[in-house]
Amino acid sequence: MTSVRPARELAAELWRLFDLGRFRDTLPLFSEDFEAHWPSTRERIRGRENFVALNENYPGDSRCTVRRIEECDGGVVTVTEIANDGTTLFAVSFFSVRDGRIAAVEEYFSENGPPPFDRYDWAERY
Repeated sequence: MTSVRPARELAAELWRLFDLGRFRDTLPLFSEDFEAHWPSTRERIRGRENFVALNENYPGDSRCTVRRIEECDGGVVTVTEIANDGTTLFAVSFFSVRDGRIAAVEEYFSENGPPPFDRYDWAERY
């Protein structure tokens, strides 16, 4: 009998392998009918092969550092800092897990940069 991997472990392993550039090694983590949604750019990626190929072909050399993992009913949420060729962004990823595999992810990406206007009277940069 094969043990089912917890959602937290699946997400951590996905980001670890992405950080190492071992994209193909993530294929077994996904369900056959995996689907990704990126609402910020209104893109849907159907199938684990397409998701892996898209990430594999993303320009530059990305480094991924998970900053937070929170388990929730049926899945896990991660906050990951992604550095790529001098730029940094954050990905907030909502993973849905089914039968020990990642069945879906909805991700929001945000660039790391200066505030849009002078807010130093109320906030401090860290």
